[in-house]
Amino acid sequence: MSEAHGRVGREQVDLALLSPADVPALVELETRNREQLLVGAPRRDEDWFTEAGQRTALVHALAAEEAGLGVPLGIRLLAEGESRLVGRLTLSGITRGAFQSASLGYWVDEAETGRGIATHAVHLAVALAFGGLGLHRLQAEVQVGNDVSARVLERCGFTEYGLGPDYLRLGDGWADCRLFQLVHARWSPADGTSAGGTAAGEMGDGADGGVVVRAEVPALGETLDLYDAVGWSAYTAHPETLERSLLGSRHVVTARRDGVLLGLARVVGDGAVVAYLQDVLVRPEAQGQGIGRRLVEEVLAPFDAVRQQVLLTDAEPGQRAFYEALGFVEAHDHDPGLRSFVRLR
Repeated sequence: MSEAHGRVGREQVDLALLSPADVPALVELETRNREQLLVGAPRRDEDWFTEAGQRTALVHALAAEEAGLGVPLGIRLLAEGESRLVGRLTLSGITRGAFQSASLGYWVDEAETGRGIATHAVHLAVALAFGGLGLHRLQAEVQVGNDVSARVLERCGFTEYGLGPDYLRLGDGWADCRLFQLVHARWSPADGTSAGGTAAGEMGDGADGGVVVRAEVPALGETLDLYDAVGWSAYTAHPETLERSLLGSRHVVTARRDGVLLGLARVVGDGAVVAYLQDVLVRPEAQGQGIGRRLVEEVLAPFDAVRQQVLLTDAEPGQRAFYEALGFVEAHDHDPGLRSFVRLR
């Protein structure tokens, strides 16, 4: 394995909601991996490998996401200042009520396998499922003989609980599958670990009293409580919009102490040319402890090579001092000079 195709760090892997702009990349990815997917995925007709077919499928997937039934995500690799689509991950069949469960499916470009990408992506999916989506259980099925995928699930804390004969129609016929699950009781947001190891994005305890900063989308209820605590009522007035904004972000990190949500930061943008630091907030009683700095450093860490790191914030002296201490410069003070524009609705 060449150095260019060695193992990747967790900060290089991201999940993002698929959008119509991803259709050309999806066609290229699906076509290049067509032979591989004939074995481990449902058989597709020729339309699937066209832009029209992918666009139609994505419309249906996003409609399911809007209805709360699934989340179609792209697995993206951040390297050398670029963000590339290298796989797909889907949370499907989301069932509420007494079940609170979803099915996990994923695959990575065959040219990128063996680099740890799938493991990092599944860790992020677990954080999303048990954080922002508030689920109790994830299930996944692996075709008998696909030991690589089984090991990915085991590393992420999943346990095998049975065998399903003729369980899924894959390729040309019905396949026997090994059945795996991960339940919320075995994945603690307080310490950022699952039964299988360390969750993506975790930073250890420091001088700030055991605060853990890690990548996750928190549950909606605690998110609303945090935004209310800092007086951002324009966000909490529309809870569903806030939830969608977090799910659609490039990267979200939280700060917790003893499992309590103290702060949050998120980045939006393309991940290649521009990374926009959208929200940084810390509960009033936890401010002045260095938590905001840790949030900013962690949420921007995957975008070190991105040329434009920008933000819009209140014209308050404390805000200016905070961001200047982190290396940000006001647009009109930049050399050469810049202008910033905004249109708020």
